[in-house]
Parts: sequence; structure tokens; C-alpha cells
Amino acid sequence: MHTIQSVAEKTGLTPDVIRIWERRYNVVSPERTPSNQRLYTDADIERLNLLRRVTEKGRRISAIASLSTEELREITGTPASGIPVNRPLSKADLDLEKARNDAISAIIELNPIKLERVLEEAFVSLGSVGFMMKFIDPLMEQVGNLWRSGAVRTCQEHFSSAHVRSFLGRYMLEANMDPKGPRVIIATLSGQFHELGATMSAVVAAQGGWNVIYLGANVPLEEILFTADCKEAKAIAVSLGYPEDDPKIPIMLEQLGYGVPDLCRVLVGGSGAARYRGLLARIGALEMTSLETLSKTLDSIR
Repeated sequence: MHTIQSVAEKTGLTPDVIRIWERRYNVVSPERTPSNQRLYTDADIERLNLLRRVTEKGRRISAIASLSTEELREITGTPASGIPVNRPLSKADLDLEKARNDAISAIIELNPIKLERVLEEAFVSLGSVGFMMKFIDPLMEQVGNLWRSGAVRTCQEHFSSAHVRSFLGRYMLEANMDPKGPRVIIATLSGQFHELGATMSAVVAAQGGWNVIYLGANVPLEEILFTADCKEAKAIAVSLGYPEDDPKIPIMLEQLGYGVPDLCRVLVGGSGAARYRGLLARIGALEMTSLETLSKTLDSIR
């Protein structure tokens, strides 16, 4: 029997992807130890390897998840004698520049199927945090630059943001399955309409075992505080983006710091957070400089 970490090494799939394929598509059914640890068989590893190989050829996991192992062997031309010998996909195998160019092409073409395929391949290769930091962050920055230069239309920029939010939202919901986990409220403040950073934070928190209550963008402060109070939240996370110089932000941050329920920590991230570093320190809030910082901070306070 094999642990999920061992399976990840043998298949080239990240633990995130293995868990999501298992929950969403029931591709394998591992046994569980008394401590709820997954244990996989050699047959599970073979099946996951076959599924990976077929998705690399451009087939969507949703279209092949119900196929039998024998049918997957036929598609890949793999004999029934054992696990496929092809080297598993690794992070180094993903050409990030090409993948981002393919994504930009799909955005310019307003092609949702092509964009979904590119996002899926990058997620499978990089895992959730790597996908967001190494692929999504630079991709959306590139889209923003192209929009400001006039190379990308407003409809194309909105198309990209909507599809990326939807893609990440699905994975956040898949991971957000532990009702007993500590609660974190995630949102952007009033006047802050760019919620991609908040959405990525929600994915990280959910995969870290937190029970995420995601409120989205442009949420009045009193509603954030009400939710934190009635749900007995252990943390409130807000993302500050554009506009970074909104004069109402310092006032809202002050009110957030002084109105937060007892024993609830305030976490502030996003491109605008550094601008208010002194204020954050004064109200006892923690600045999240990256998704990795967020993950480590959540682990430390849960």
C-alpha cells in the first residue's frame, strides 16, 4: 500500500490533483487508516498514471474518468503487465512561457474550452500553490498590461478574470469540505472589486483544512465583522488591490482592527497591503506578502 505522497512521486500528479480527481470524479477509492490517511494500491497507481497520460494528450479528465483501466490501456497503448513506464510529468516538463502564451491566445480568441484546457494542464503540473504563484499571477499581470496598452479589449480582460475565478472557485469548493475546521472569512473591502487575490487565498486556506466562508468582492466592513462574529471565525483575511490609494482604506482597516471579535486574527494581503504596513502593525494585523506566507500563517494560528 502507498501513501498519497508516494503516489504523487510515482505518478507525477500533485497530491492536490489526486484528491480532487478522487473526490470529484471517483477515479480511485483508496482505503483509509484509523487516522483517516489514504492508502493506495498498485492498481490505483497504474490507473492514475494512465489517466495522467491521457489528459496530457488533450482529453479532459471529466470525459475519461469513468473509463475502465483496460480502456485507458487501449488508448495509451500500454500492455496489461504493469504500470506505464513513461516518465511522470514533472514541474520541469511544463513550458511556462508556452503555456501562458497559449492562455493569452485563448483569451484573445474568447475561447473558453481552450483556456480551460490550458489552466487544467498547468494545475496538474504545478499543484495549487505553484499554479497560482507561477502561472496565474504572471498571466493576469500580463493580461492587465496588454489591456492597458490596448492590445487586449475590455471584454477579453473580463473574460480572462471571470474564467480564472470560476476555475479557482471550483477547486476551493472541492477542498472546502471540513465543517469542523477553524473558520476564516475572506473578502475584499468596499470599493475593492478585484477579487482574484482573495479567491486564491480561499483556495490556500481550504486546502489547509480551514472552513472558508468566502464573501467575494466589495463587501461592506460591517458585513465582514458580522459574519466573523456570528460564525465564530478564527481569522479574517482581506485582499487589497486596485485602487491602492483609496482614502477610505485606512479608515476601514482601523475599524476592522478595532472591531474584530476577540481571538480572531486579521490577515491582509494583495498588491496594496505593503502601502499600509505601519497601520497594519498598529492595529495588530498580519501582512501576507505571498500565498506561501498565508499558508504558513494559517498553520501557525489554527
